[in-house]
Amino acid sequence: MRVFSVKAALKDTDQDAVIDEIKAIREGNEALRNQFIERYINFILSTASRIKGRYIQIENDEEYPIALSAFNRAIDCYDPDKGTSFFTFAGLLIQRAIIDLYKKNSTVREISTSQLREEEDACGQDEYCEPENVEQAIRFQEDSFNLQQEITIYKALLTEYSIDFNLLVSATPKHAGVRRRMIRLAKMLSEDSTARAYITKRKCLPLKDIESKVDFSRKTLERHRKYILANFILINSDLDYMKDYIKDILQEGEKD
Repeated sequence: MRVFSVKAALKDTDQDAVIDEIKAIREGNEALRNQFIERYINFILSTASRIKGRYIQIENDEEYPIALSAFNRAIDCYDPDKGTSFFTFAGLLIQRAIIDLYKKNSTVREISTSQLREEEDACGQDEYCEPENVEQAIRFQEDSFNLQQEITIYKALLTEYSIDFNLLVSATPKHAGVRRRMIRLAKMLSEDSTARAYITKRKCLPLKDIESKVDFSRKTLERHRKYILANFILINSDLDYMKDYIKDILQEGEKD
């Protein structure tokens, strides 16, 4: 499992430089604040995009100003004495802010409130934990939190295709070999620009076209339609934690 994407962030060896900049910003250097934000705009977008499940557009997505505000709040509230990096702290604030947005707007209907409550009870509304092994605890918390949020986002994506996440188990092929073949088919469709555009626009499979390219019968394709679509959605998403469950199959050869 991976933790927050911080490709735009500084290495640990530059943590002191970050702290110095944050101190100067708090002392009133607003020009430096703007430069600091501009430098790490990719970090803000990457973190927000992970929660959204797709790339965030600055001009069009309401998540961006929320994420930007949370990043600014991180600058104002970060305490290096708590034992964790600024970017880990900022990532947590961005995630919480966007989840609060979804809860308020009912954009995503099944937010894991119990998970959020556990975090707030342990860390406080504006603070973060101080365990003996800070980094290990933070990684565990982030992995658990990120996976839970990805499941929530995945449920919302499935509803766009009229698929109920809770009923997906019953639509899953019982035979492991069939499951592998359907996942590979979903991958093939995601790599075909015409098929991908068709599915994305119409929210259904181009069964006639697929039938002419594979050795599955029309009846088999229809029977496993929801499972194929569910994996197509996952493969084309940014839900990296959930993709871990099928990555081995995607990397397999064509032979069972």
